[in-house]
Formats: sequence, C-alpha cells, structure tokens
Amino acid sequence: MPESGDRITVPVSQEEAWDFAADVRNAPRWVFGVREVAGDLRHPLLPGDRIKIRLVAGGRIADSEWAVGRCERPDVLSSTGRALGATATLQIECSALGPNSTEVRYHLAYQLPGGPLGVLAARLGVQGILDVQAKRSLRSLHRLLTTGVRAQPSQPGKLEPGDSRPQ
Repeated sequence: MPESGDRITVPVSQEEAWDFAADVRNAPRWVFGVREVAGDLRHPLLPGDRIKIRLVAGGRIADSEWAVGRCERPDVLSSTGRALGATATLQIECSALGPNSTEVRYHLAYQLPGGPLGVLAARLGVQGILDVQAKRSLRSLHRLLTTGVRAQPSQPGKLEPGDSRPQ
C-alpha cells in the first residue's frame, strides 16, 4: 500500500495535542479537505465507532465512511475509511517530547482502485498531492494549537445523501 504523511512539533502537552487532534469534531478545522463530519462524534472515540466524513478529493465532493480501529489516549488514533473506490488507514500519533512539547505524526496508507493502474496513478501524482495535504493539515494543527483557537469543536454536519454543498 502506498503511504504518505508527515510530523510536526507543537508547543503543548501530549494530552492537549491528542485531545484536539483526536476529537473528530475538529477535523474540518485542521485536516485538509475535510468539510463535514457526522456519525459517532463522541470524544474520545471508541474502537468500532463509525464516522461519515464529507471531503474534497480530486476537486470533487466525496462522502466517505470510516471505522475507528484504535483509540488510545493520549497516544494514537487509527481509522480505516473508503471513498471514491479507494481505501485508506489514517493514523495520528502524539508523542510527548517534554511537558509542553509534543510530536504529532500524521500517517496515511491508501489503496487506489484499478489494480496496477491505481498503483501507477499513486506513483505519478496522488502521492505528491497527499504529501502536500499532510503538510498543510499539520501546519493548520500547529497554528490552532499555538494561537489557542481551539476552544469549541465544530458542529457536526448533516451529510444528506446527494447533498454536495461544500462548507
């Protein structure tokens, strides 16, 4: 499976970083391409929880479904999802570097549809796009955590079938 991701250091405790990053209601605020979330929106999530995410993929609005695999506070959140025929596993890890310093890792393993053609597409363009999205996501997370603009998670979206209104 092709992989993408990045890491960043944020000037907050491991618990603060994890509480913000692993709260799925915050995803539209920092995960590049995520527009809305719906489903099991409790925090912390539990293994088996199901989440619906509306995102922008390839310039199109796509509804995706995700299932939480691991959720171990304050270390790791892992979920597996499907959209536009592709499957992916996203893992977010928070590692304490000190009392007010945390490394956040964003790792995405994905499989595009189309067998060998999907593998070729991943190599020829999708990989670079996902690398940029990981970097942008982590920069947004850093900005939100360092400016203190993290008080309220966004409200869950409705995700009506056929509704393609981006927020």
